[in-house]
This record gives sequence, structure tokens and C-alpha cells, in this order.
Amino acid sequence: MTDESKDDVLLFEQDYPRQCFLRKKISLTVPMCILLIGIFLSSAFIVSVISFYWSNGVICYAKDTEQNKLEQPTPRPIYYSRPRRSVPVKKANLPCMDIGCCSNLNPAAPWRQNRLPTNLYPVEYQLMLELFHLNEENDEYSGTVDIVIEVESPTYDIILHGDLLYSDVIVSRRSSPDDVLMDVNCMFSYPNTQMLVIHLTEELKVGYTYDVRISFFRALNVHGTGLFESQFNKDQFGFAQSRMLLTHFEPVHAREAFPCFDEPGFKAKFQLTVRHENNTKIISNWDEEESFNDETWIQTEFQTVPPIPTALIAFAVIFTDDFSNKSVEVFHPVTNRPIQINLWARKPFFENENGVYVDEPLTMLKDILTALLNVFQDIQIPIVPNKIDVLAVPEYPSDAVSHWGLLVFTEYALLHNHMTTSEIEHERIALLIAKELAEQWYGNSISFQWWTDLWLQEAIVNYLKYHVVHAAYPTWNIHDQYAVEELLPAMFDDGMSTSHPILKSVNTPAEIDQLFDSIETTKATAILRMADYYMEKSTGIANSTLYNIVSFYHDREFGYLIPDEILSKYRIGSWSGVDFFDRWLYQSNFPKIFIRFIQNASDGTNVLYFRQTRYLTAHMYENDLYPPETNPFGYVWYVPITCRFGNESNNFQLTRTFYLDREAMNVSFGTVYYNYFYCNTDFAGYYLIDYTNENWEALSGELLNNNTQLLEIDRANLINNAFLGAQTTEESYSIVREITQYLLRTPYTGLLSWQALSYHVNRMLNVLEYESVYGVVQKYFQLVVRNHYDTNEVSLWDASGSPSQHILKYIIIQLACRVQLNECIDKATSLWYDAYPLLEVGMTNHSLPAHTREVVYRTHFQNTYNDSEWMSIETDFHKFFDLQERYRLLEAMTQSRQPWHLYQFFYEDAEENEDRDVDILEVLSLLARNPVGRELAWLYYRRHWTKLQEDYGRTNQRLGQLLIDITATFEDEFHELELIDFLASTPGVDANVDARFWALERANMNFWWIVDNSEDMAASFDLET
Repeated sequence: MTDESKDDVLLFEQDYPRQCFLRKKISLTVPMCILLIGIFLSSAFIVSVISFYWSNGVICYAKDTEQNKLEQPTPRPIYYSRPRRSVPVKKANLPCMDIGCCSNLNPAAPWRQNRLPTNLYPVEYQLMLELFHLNEENDEYSGTVDIVIEVESPTYDIILHGDLLYSDVIVSRRSSPDDVLMDVNCMFSYPNTQMLVIHLTEELKVGYTYDVRISFFRALNVHGTGLFESQFNKDQFGFAQSRMLLTHFEPVHAREAFPCFDEPGFKAKFQLTVRHENNTKIISNWDEEESFNDETWIQTEFQTVPPIPTALIAFAVIFTDDFSNKSVEVFHPVTNRPIQINLWARKPFFENENGVYVDEPLTMLKDILTALLNVFQDIQIPIVPNKIDVLAVPEYPSDAVSHWGLLVFTEYALLHNHMTTSEIEHERIALLIAKELAEQWYGNSISFQWWTDLWLQEAIVNYLKYHVVHAAYPTWNIHDQYAVEELLPAMFDDGMSTSHPILKSVNTPAEIDQLFDSIETTKATAILRMADYYMEKSTGIANSTLYNIVSFYHDREFGYLIPDEILSKYRIGSWSGVDFFDRWLYQSNFPKIFIRFIQNASDGTNVLYFRQTRYLTAHMYENDLYPPETNPFGYVWYVPITCRFGNESNNFQLTRTFYLDREAMNVSFGTVYYNYFYCNTDFAGYYLIDYTNENWEALSGELLNNNTQLLEIDRANLINNAFLGAQTTEESYSIVREITQYLLRTPYTGLLSWQALSYHVNRMLNVLEYESVYGVVQKYFQLVVRNHYDTNEVSLWDASGSPSQHILKYIIIQLACRVQLNECIDKATSLWYDAYPLLEVGMTNHSLPAHTREVVYRTHFQNTYNDSEWMSIETDFHKFFDLQERYRLLEAMTQSRQPWHLYQFFYEDAEENEDRDVDILEVLSLLARNPVGRELAWLYYRRHWTKLQEDYGRTNQRLGQLLIDITATFEDEFHELELIDFLASTPGVDANVDARFWALERANMNFWWIVDNSEDMAASFDLET
């Protein structure tokens, strides 16, 4: 019998008498009652006397000094009802808590390293917490954690993570018939690495199992990490408030809640027991096992979770009066095992005068989980627990975080009503749900061993999210949306010298926090997508990535993600999967491929010439964080390229794939010559193509002639290629004008083309708004969008059409109003007055179709001088439980061009009334999009930097992202110098260091982009030429 099975028998044997006792019927006589009362009173008197004398006891401190125990904070006594493994009893005395009183310490001092030593591994946690905070408004909690550990190599030290205060520690070796108590020499914390060291006088030996019990206490966190309290309003006016307790342990914050081995490579079983008030409810990863009630509290015990990293443990304590839940069942397609999805949200979202906001997300959760179960239907063991709790909360550090069996979303990111939510918002919510659910397989059941492998997990779940959303909603054509919604912004960011490789050194908590950016997620997904596409080109095997994901899972349930094992299954041309991926994972940025036909005059033969170079949009080469001499591959990638060649108009005669694995190469075409070609078919490659001017002209002609072999995604690729090429001085914006002609000649209805154009035009105009060339650029794009707008003006603003048509309508009217097309502004103003009477009284069921609302609200407030309307909405927008509508109104108000409105809203409302569900960081980010509000946001950010860190925490990545948002449109020397001065006077901290580099480079890039390209833009977009 194994140790584990012995433990199970022991637990059962200990539990059995208590279960039998609860079933007994007991009859008490009067004398027996009198006897029992006497025994009780005598016991109480004896306990009181003992407590009085014990309170004067002493505890051991460094250098053997004695202090009265009453002077130290005392945790609540921990009450156990669940049978636990027997631990030898000793008086609760804390060992010496100073490194100076330790004897025979390891001279290597492994606690000084950023990573835990690997001589010990946890097998199981049993965590007991007392959380009496919601009613008592107490910010301190206490608990005890029992950790079962196994020894890989002999050691005197138990080193784990912990950022708490401790009241007791017991270490014992499992033995028969009785466990053996180990003597603790000392116990100390090392703050620099947040490690806790328990130093023993006797060596821990290989082959033995040890139990560690640590009693601890600490205050609740205030910055949204570890275990923290979140406050929210119970009404729209902020008169009544309530609270809830939440956890956010990802990536390295479990150590702030309880002592643990807080690294992803230390997976262990986990069992949670919590005592909480009887008017509260606790939800956690796994099903509730049982609960015990008292008059004022409940003890809830949860089933044991399979081996899991500490970052994925989660629980929440909520008032039962505040929250309701609604459930739906999903069934495994093979085993028919039911899985219950429970959606928890505040009660007003279940029913109010504007509708219900839980039904749509619950349906999405059901549809998407069904699609995921179909993908993994061959895996019939219960990976997903019998229940998945989905909790919607007012505020959380991220839009959503997936824990095994418990998903936490912000209300805005999840709750919605179909009637008031646009198709773009529907797709955004569905993709977010799909990503969090996909992590139940890759991320929770299978997890990575260290943070350097985060990229593959993110790539896999991003790949899966598009696959399953397409399976659930095939009419959305969601696969194509990846290119224009995620890939375009990621390529722009990755083109800067402050970008970084996907794989880089990661050791400290700050470096781990910095991993969560578009490079680790979107770029990693793009590389996986490219490998999948060219795997099919090379082998004829379609959907190889999906097959690899599922087949790897068969052998690794509850195990670790092993990148090389997955990547080795790919073969792209003659390249192995590992060789191919290494060139993309270890190098920042991406290649730009120059391609042209070269004719040999002497013999009449032709070669196709390829040359790859590193693409950079920025002009700060002297501050390159990853110069070529430090690059293991010298900025030479393995680049698969599929091209189509043609001589005749409206037709390609040849399609061929090439494999570029050196800086330059020639491919012989013999005597065959083609007038033009298009490369990077289906926008599958993560690179740009550098065409000659003649080839650009030919491709423009093919677009004008509507060459059907140029698919919609190819056209979006060409638009992106032209804009990014012109971002540098190597190409002209005349190519952008040339390649966009097909959009204005006829009312073109291809969605992806307009989305690609909208992204780049909005980005350009946001920076140029402060420059004289703005008017020239604006007028050209008015011309581009006018024909489509004028032809379809009536239908653009109505509710007819498919989901894709609704998105196209939104793109057109947003772009038309952005470039100040008068017809669009007039229409938005007239529609505003149709909606305003109902908005004024807090109603959202007015006549405006969902896809028009954002444009109408924002455009009206940008162009109106009606103070009473602005003040009315500013006063009442808090009343909206429709969060999509509330956000639209908030965004619209912050885009007012009247500075006194912005000042009043920010300083007299948002800042002074944060308790009214107003997110200060969100308001500052929205203000930064406004040419008038940008200066207000920048001034506040600089003057209140210290306060922002105190309020939101040094590790909060939103502070760094806010700096990027505010400075994104800095375009002159004055603002760049202000930024440099601010950065010099406020050193970067923790997770915000990289954001400072990004902000500085973008400001510098904008400045030199305008200096170098203004004349070219003026000439290229001038309608007189």
C-alpha cells in the first residue's frame, strides 16, 4: 500500500467515529443534565485560570531576550473539524525569528536566489483560514497551512515563499506508529526574495515524507493582489456600500496570502477550509465537500483539487444578500458527464428596468464550453470539474483570470444584454470567455514549469479560442478577425527597438509581471499560426496544430507543458519544428523581405531575388535593447513565403512556396518572367514584403480590377504592408494612396480591408491632430470613405444585416465621423436627440441600434457646446446597470472639447468620488485620447505619481500602460523633453520599467516620423495632385 493510500485509510478511520456520532440518538435524564452543567461550569473556571497564567508566558526571540506575549499581535485560534493527519502537539512557541541566532546555516544561502531550491517538493496543501471581515470590517486574518513535502536531496532547510507574520511552526517526519517531531533551530524571512526559511537541527532525508504546519496572520492586501478586499456600491448613488473578499495570486502573489512554494514547477494537491460569517458565501476551485453551521459563522470545506500551481488557487467570499447565481448544464459528448456552469453576479444584473444581463453570457459560456469539450472529446477523464463557477465582480486587476474551476471576470468584460451590445462587443466577450475556458485544459490541468514557457500556453489558448468560437458561431467568420484585431497592433508594437524576444531571461517577480504583453500573446500566436499554415503547405496535413495540442494532452493530463515535445512535431519545408521556432522565439522584431525579379541580359534567364532585413519603425537605433551582436542568429529568420505570380490582368498563373533561411538567396526561374507577384498569401506570415514601385502599381491595378484571387485577408495584408512600409523613410505614402484607390472607386464592402484601413488611419490622425499636415491627410481619407457612406447612408444607421455587416457599418460610420465628414456628424447629432430623452432618465431601450451608439455619443459630445446635456449625463450615467452603455457614455463625456467639463468631471467627480464605481486609471486613459484632455491627464499623472503607486501598488501594470496611453500621441520636442524629465526624476519600479522604454521610444518615433515624413504625406495625400 502506498503512503498516499495509507493516508486515505487513516483519514477515513479518523472521520468514521464522528460520522457515526452525528447519527446517534441520545436521551438525557434530569440528573444527567445537572451533572453536565456542573462539569461545564467547572471546566470554564479551570480554563480561565490557566489562560490567566499562560498569558504571562514568554516566547523566544533573537539573542534570548524575552518579551511579554501580550505585546505581540495574536491570531484567532484555529478550529479544526475536518480530520487531519496527526501532528505532535507542542506549546505554540515561535522559534527564533532572526538569522543571527541560527546555527550551521548553509553558506551558499539559497534563499538569496530568485528561484526556490529543488531539494524539496510539496505534495499536498491543507489550508485553513478564518475570514471574519465583511461584517466586522476587520482587515486582519489568520490561518494554518499543513504542507506535505517530499525530499529530493538531503537538507537542513525548508525554503518556501511567504510574506506574512507567523505564530507557530511544527515540522514532523512521518513514521509508524507515531510521527517524529523535528527540532526547529530558527525561522526567518528574507524580504528581497520573499522567502521563508525554516532551519532544522536535524537533516531532512531522502525517502521520507515530512509534514510542515505553519500558523500565520497578516492584513488584507489593498492593491488587488494576494487576498484582498473589494468595495462596491449597492446603489447608483454611493449611499450604501458593500464588500467582498477576493484572491488574485497570478503570477507570484499566493505567497502574500499563505506560506507556499509559489512557483509553477511546484504543483501539489490543495484542500481549502474556511470559516466565514453565516450571511456570506464562499466559492473556490472545486466543489464544496461539506459545511458546519454555528449561530454566527459557517465552516466550509472543499474537495481536494488535483495537483495545481499556487497561482491558480482562488476563492471569493461574498454576501448572500448581494449576489445571485444562475446555472446551466453542459454534457461531455462521449461520457455524457454533466458539468454545471454557475454564473454569479450582483442581483441587479438579474433583473432591472433595462433588462437581464446574465442570460447572454451564460449562453455563451454553454456554447463555448460545448465546443471545447468536442475538441477534447477523446480525453474522457474528468479534466473539467463537475462545476465551473464564473464570478462577475465590479473591479479586478485584469478583465478576466482563469483558475481551475473558478473564472473571475470584471462585470464590464462579461455581463451584457444582446439588445444594447454591438457585434464587435459580442465577439470581444466571446473570445475572452473562450480563452479563459481553454485554460482549463492548457494552463490549469497542463501547466508550464517556468515562466519562460508562458508564451506557448498563451499561443495555444489563443489558437483554441478562435477555433472554438468559430465552432460555436460559424457565421461570425472569426478566424479572419485575428489578423485585423490582434495582429496589426502587435506588428506595430513589435516594430520598435524596445520590443523584446518571446523567449528571454525571467527570474524576478518584476520580470515575470512584464511578460504579460502582446509579444508573449499575440506574436506567439502569430508564429504558431504561421507554422500551422506552412506545415500544411509542406506535408498536406491540415489543422496540425489542433492535432498536436490534443495528442500531447493524451500523455500529459495533470502534467507539465513541454515546448520541445510539441514543437518537434512540426516540419516546415526541410526545417525541423524546433529550428524553425528558435529563429522566431529568440529574436525581437520581425523581417522585411525585399523581393524582385532580376533579368540576366546575357542569357535571357531570370532569377527571383530575396533579401531579409530586420524591420524597425523607430529611429532610436543607438538605444537598441537587443543589438545584432547580442543576437544568436544575427537577425536572420527561417521565413516560409508563398507567392502568386501573374502576367495577365485579373489572373495569377503560378503559386509557389519558398523557404528563405539566409540573408539573401536567388531562385532561378529559367526563361520564365512574370510582370508582378503577391507574397504572404492569406496573411499567414509574420513579416512584411518590400515590393518595387512597379510591383505596387501592378497590385493596385489588380485591386481596382477586383482580382478575386486576392482574397479579403490578402487585401488587408497589402494595406497593412503599405502603411508600415511608409512608417519608415524607405517607402512613400504615395503607395498608401495608390493601394487604397479600390476602396473609393466603388462602394467596396469587404470588411477586413476597411478594418485594416481604419486601424492605421485612426492611429495616424491621433498623432497628426496636433500638426499642420493633419488637414491634408484628413481630406484624403474623407474622399476614401465618402463614396461608401453616401451610397449606403440609410442602411449604415439601421439594424438590418448579418453580424459581419454590422461590424462593417460600425467601421464606416466611425471612420467617417473621425475624419469629420459633415454628413456623418449631422446624422450622429440628430440620432443623439432621439436617444437623449430616455438616456436622461437612465433608460437604455431607446431606438438606436447597438452598433451606432458609441459613434453617436462620442461624436455628439465632441461637437456640442450644450452644457446642460453634458451635465445631465455626467450626473446620471452612474445609474446605468448596462455596463456597455455606461462605458460608452463615460468615453463620450471624456471626449468633450470644453476643458471646464473635463476638469469638472475629473477633479470634482471622478477623483473625489472614487466610491461611485469610477475607475480613475480608466478615466485618465480615456482623457488621453482627447487632444484637450491629454494635457490634463499628463499633468495629473506626473503630479500624483507617488500617490498612484500608493493607491494601486508598485506591481500594478496598469500604471505602466497608462503612461503608454497618455504619451502615445506625443509628437514634439517639448513633450518628449517633459517625458524625459519625468522619467529621470521618478525611477522605474517593478513591472512598469518596460513601459517607460516603450513610452519614450514612441514619443521619439512620433517626432522623427513627422520630421521625416511630413513633406511626403503632404505631397502624397494632396487632392490637387
